[in-house]
Amino acid sequence: MKANLHPECLLNMLREVRKPKLAEADYLVETALDLGVDVTPFRQYRQALRDITKHYQSPEGVQWPQKPSLPQASA
Repeated sequence: MKANLHPECLLNMLREVRKPKLAEADYLVETALDLGVDVTPFRQYRQALRDITKHYQSPEGVQWPQKPSLPQASA
């Protein structure tokens, strides 16, 4: 059914799925900065999310990048 949708509509659907992931990635970068943790993997993750529309044209079959984890706070 989605195959009958206009390509721009499919791309917009992909962007809508990506939007909350980007918001979380922004949060991860800011939190890593606040904690003094190396932000490189978080920035790479965020960039991979931004680049997803270069490799996919619809939300079907997308291989989302692996989200890095923040270190656990010690008690």
